[in-house]
Amino acid sequence: MKYPTYLRLGGLLLGGLLTACGSSGGGGDAPGPVNGGGETRDGVVEQIVLDSAVDGEAIAITLIEPATVTEGATYPLILHSHGYGGSRQTDRPGDDSLMGRLLNAGYGVISIDERGHNESGGTIRILDPALEGQDLLQVLDWAEANLDWLAYDPNGLDTGLGKGNPLIGAIGGSYGGGYQLLIYAIDTKHRLDAIAPDITWHDLRYSLFSGNVFKSFWATLLSAGGNLPPNTQDAQVNQGLLEGLTLNMLSEDNLALLYQNSPASHCNGDNAFTAPGGLTAIDAFITQSAQDTLFNFNDAYHNFRCLSEQGGDVRLFTKAQGHGVDNGDGGDHCGDIERADATFAWFEEKLYGRADVADFVPPICLMLGGSGNDAVVVNTVSVGGTDVVLDSLSVTTGEVGGLSPLQVSVYTAPPGGDVVAGIPQLDITVTDPLLGEAGAGDPIFFLSLTKRSGGVDEILQNQYRPVRGYGTFSIELNGVFARLAEGDELLLTVQGGVLDQYAGSSGLIGQVNVEGTLSLPLIGPAAPAP
Repeated sequence: MKYPTYLRLGGLLLGGLLTACGSSGGGGDAPGPVNGGGETRDGVVEQIVLDSAVDGEAIAITLIEPATVTEGATYPLILHSHGYGGSRQTDRPGDDSLMGRLLNAGYGVISIDERGHNESGGTIRILDPALEGQDLLQVLDWAEANLDWLAYDPNGLDTGLGKGNPLIGAIGGSYGGGYQLLIYAIDTKHRLDAIAPDITWHDLRYSLFSGNVFKSFWATLLSAGGNLPPNTQDAQVNQGLLEGLTLNMLSEDNLALLYQNSPASHCNGDNAFTAPGGLTAIDAFITQSAQDTLFNFNDAYHNFRCLSEQGGDVRLFTKAQGHGVDNGDGGDHCGDIERADATFAWFEEKLYGRADVADFVPPICLMLGGSGNDAVVVNTVSVGGTDVVLDSLSVTTGEVGGLSPLQVSVYTAPPGGDVVAGIPQLDITVTDPLLGEAGAGDPIFFLSLTKRSGGVDEILQNQYRPVRGYGTFSIELNGVFARLAEGDELLLTVQGGVLDQYAGSSGLIGQVNVEGTLSLPLIGPAAPAP
């Protein structure tokens, strides 16, 4: 196989034959890398630039070897990449960081500047499988061709070297979570064994254009990061931002780009770049901030569902720490379990084959409240549950409607309290007071759940779901998580505008009638906490 040229900017030149080792792929435990008996040296850090096989643009990566490398030993590889507008890790991190812990425990790392970011060439296409995707596969090809310490599973799908399948995991958050799911979906050699995507998306059309309303706040921030030198955002991405901000609409071409660059398209069998045969089993530790208003809990839930259906060991973990900005940031834990500890244990079990070390990580951990200190462990995520009929509500649309929100009490916690944790389901009909479903104009309003406790109101997780137009809607509201004391109320809050997330996207002032059924994910007060 011919590999593209690359530039070594320093450090030890690695080469030679790759050493095989035992492991297993998605869903199993790996026996672990082979111990070496030769001389030991300190691991090196190298800056490397590949020429993209797609168009010759630079792919900048940093190779960080395990802290100690023994001749003849083999080690798993961890891929890492950055958030949107960010850059790769170019030096050996501190021992207390997750990456530092992994390096000290005998993992190598390749950190990647995604296309259009920092020192990588081309333009940012939001993880386009035809561009960023092919660059990422090329990085894996390079690793196999050049890392003589890379561990292999001789019983796994052979990649063409007669050694089986390399032992590879991946870490990163936001954009750095999206690249993991992209590689997983398109790599015909299925080289990822275990992934840990944090605070990332399932369907960008939902994340940025939920309910056909443009999420102006986040889109503006993301585009600023994508266009800030040395980053270069693609012309179509910039055009989509302008379109959304000025028209509160996205063209079919821009919606198609967002969908193609989302895990949802692979899960639905709609992406031409999905590896032949469709998605396969993989071990995935999916973590998401329940407080996140960019990629909310629903993104994680749908990724969890999709990957669980493939048959691997897939676990879901929520915490407070996420993109923050408009919602603050709490801890990076679910109850007593720290995300970094759980992620480290995940790779120890899945790549090093250390049986049962990740048993303390529950199948689903859901934080409650705003800090992550309180949490419940469940086996399934509740979508809907307890039905509440909504009588006809008169709603003022437009920005002014956000000044005096309509609040409807939908539940009061009984003696002993309760827990609301999951995704509320809403089935409603929106009509014009005079013209019915054939109403005039383009009404927009926003829905959220409020907890009222001791006379104090709190919009749960600061989550709002837009509704646009007339007719019948079946809607997943954004996931909400709270412990309710006796007498605490849940209220459905309906308002015309949400300036902190949807400024300029609230439409014209008007009046609509709303009626239907709200279904609440009430799971009872006795759910165990970790």
